[in-house]
Amino acid sequence: MRIGRPSGLAIVSVAILGCLWAPIAIVAINSVNSDERLISWGGFTTRWFSEALDDQRVRDAFVTSLEVALLSTIVSLAIAITASLWVRRASHRSRRVLDATTYMRIILPETVLAIGLFLLLRRYDVGLGVVTIVIGHVVFNSAYATIVIQARMSTLSETLEQAAADLGATPWRVFRRVTLPLIMPAVIVAGLLVFSFSFDDVVTSLFLGGPNAETLPVLLLGLIRLHVTPEVNAIGVLVMLTTTALLALAAILSSVRSAAGARLGPEEASK
Repeated sequence: MRIGRPSGLAIVSVAILGCLWAPIAIVAINSVNSDERLISWGGFTTRWFSEALDDQRVRDAFVTSLEVALLSTIVSLAIAITASLWVRRASHRSRRVLDATTYMRIILPETVLAIGLFLLLRRYDVGLGVVTIVIGHVVFNSAYATIVIQARMSTLSETLEQAAADLGATPWRVFRRVTLPLIMPAVIVAGLLVFSFSFDDVVTSLFLGGPNAETLPVLLLGLIRLHVTPEVNAIGVLVMLTTTALLALAAILSSVRSAAGARLGPEEASK
């Protein structure tokens, strides 16, 4: 079979992908470039990673990002699980309301949500910091988690839950011993996605952090305003590796779950 020349669509696709990946490649290359001014290639070095890890401000910002991401993940998952359990027994109108509010938080620009929350918090004289950042992250992260967990919940049969209730199990015991293990793969995937989104967020963290809380992405934004140093590139690579690893882990877990469901068949997979 003869292979024809690349079509115009293929060329455009490759050009677009190149434009998307070129900045990432440049950041990765500059992070190991020994030339401090980044004018030319000065040789390979890992010095900038060491300097970034030794910088107290970077470490503090990393700890803040980690704290915000963990708290946001816990609260978002709690809201998503509660909403997914409630919607199974809710009326059609109530389900439409939940779907509308969920997708609205995803569709609306993050800047609009961040400004709205900022004005609301300042209206009631609430101090900005880690707690307000977590609140802002939960607003949109809980929507993503709800979609993931609700999709899994919709495939489950209530037979096992009803059987456990008939045997005398309390609602809490039914949830802990039956429902939660069935939706745990979706909870893990949603948690990893929410954690990565929260850890990598800039807009909401910038508006709601104030002078008391500085996350790592916000720190990077401040560092590049005047001059891009090799240390900034090293920090950027570390952030990209962290979020990429989490998203890859979420994709792997989702694929494993889908493969297991395909092997079991639709009836067993819904149990």
